[in-house]
Amino acid sequence: METYSRPPARTWLVPLAAVALLIVGLWPTLEVLGSRWLILDQSYSHGFLILAASIVLVVRKWLRGPPSIGLFSFWLLPLLLAAVVHLAGAVLLIEALQQLAILPLVVGTLLLVWGWRQTTAFLLPIGLLAFAIPVWDYLSWPLQLITVEVNQFFLSRLDIEFFVEGVVVYFPGVGAFEIAHGCSGLRYLLVGLTLTTLYGELNYKTVRSRCYLIVAGTLLALVANWVRVFVIIYIGYESNMSSPLINQHDYFGWWVFTATLVPLFFIALKLENREVFTGRVQTTVVDDRSQAPGWLSILGVVFLPILLFSVAGWSASFPEQDTVSGQKNSPLASVVDDGSWLPLFQNSLQSWKPIIERPDRYRVDVYELTAKEKVFGEEQIKLLTGLYVYEFQRPGGELVNYNNRLYDSSMLFPEKTFEIDAGNGLTLPGIELKYRWTGDRIHVAYGYYVEGRWESDELKAKLAQIPGILNKRTDASLLVAGVSCEQCDGEKLLQHLLPDLRKQAETQLDARYESGR
Repeated sequence: METYSRPPARTWLVPLAAVALLIVGLWPTLEVLGSRWLILDQSYSHGFLILAASIVLVVRKWLRGPPSIGLFSFWLLPLLLAAVVHLAGAVLLIEALQQLAILPLVVGTLLLVWGWRQTTAFLLPIGLLAFAIPVWDYLSWPLQLITVEVNQFFLSRLDIEFFVEGVVVYFPGVGAFEIAHGCSGLRYLLVGLTLTTLYGELNYKTVRSRCYLIVAGTLLALVANWVRVFVIIYIGYESNMSSPLINQHDYFGWWVFTATLVPLFFIALKLENREVFTGRVQTTVVDDRSQAPGWLSILGVVFLPILLFSVAGWSASFPEQDTVSGQKNSPLASVVDDGSWLPLFQNSLQSWKPIIERPDRYRVDVYELTAKEKVFGEEQIKLLTGLYVYEFQRPGGELVNYNNRLYDSSMLFPEKTFEIDAGNGLTLPGIELKYRWTGDRIHVAYGYYVEGRWESDELKAKLAQIPGILNKRTDASLLVAGVSCEQCDGEKLLQHLLPDLRKQAETQLDARYESGR
């Protein structure tokens, strides 16, 4: 069958214009993605470097033989399916779905104008960006649990008294270490995957060698994190929590990771030497089923669906908000309805308060107990209550995200966790926090109220957002209560207070958002 190829001067115009239009439609999602890449102490700070490497590899492939322009309408269906996934994420306010659809949309667009045989050469250079998309966060919790198990195994071989609860390692009389999100090893894993994939693309001819190197890089990245966490825990225990390494562990971690690159590159060199060199003649491959489309066909089949997606993407990314005055738009009220608590002109409790970014509404109150009840003793007791509300979830404004934290881990660390009976058969989590320098303690209880339902952990709170499209209620809130006292039982005090605080918050939020059901 006769094949069709446009002049070289035009080979770049159609795919570049199609991808540019797609970027316009994806811009709200890409803007949030770029903001994650700019946060240097998170797992995706290498995003712009990966983007630059991807562009260089794509240009390199292009210069070796520009693909010919064709019209491969078979790939319109997968492209539309990827667009549906992205729009569903925008409507359901699930950021992960929108981010997952980015690469399928870009690749689907190129398949539409290049076909499969020509696009395959560009799959890896473009796919490299997968290591910079924040959907890998879902691996963080399993990696945390694995890190806990490995360090529990190492510590059990030493003459050290300790016990593990969840992701927290407790040393009685010394302190506790929380193996948090940043200790999961996700950052090292993603960097290791990126380096090995890029090295394989530049130096290897066979898929087997690339897979061997990626597996080796993955294992060494995990080992680097396990060693880092173990050394920090052990030195912290031996120094009675006074070693500067405890607060400067990020730099130490990268030194350990760098050390693991030495054996990795020895493995890479050995694999490279084992490969049998086979020269490859660079030719421009054209799918033999391509036909000579007119510009009108290209505009109709390629650009019109992408244009419609762009318009829909922008519309779905900015949900209509209720601007009618009334109960929904009135200020939040205090969740404390007890005259024995005297309000103070403060917004933190001993310099502690939750770190919650960009809530639509919030209220933080600090109180001091005036009525001296025997159950609490005769000392000074202070209470902080916080209610943080997101009226709808969207990129950059979600209740559950990496930037929202109960406490600043550079100031406080968890001593133990506990459970609180919040009434109506509901159990909410609590945590005892200790200041690193003073040894003072704060007891905190918290719960997530998502679309009229209480949840006790972040994962369940995240999943509870999904039914919002069905019940028309999209609000998600965090209720936090913290108490500070020297001699009283903070856990017992929260057990006394939380049922009423939970009820006050629930009643107030239902009055605002129940009508949306």
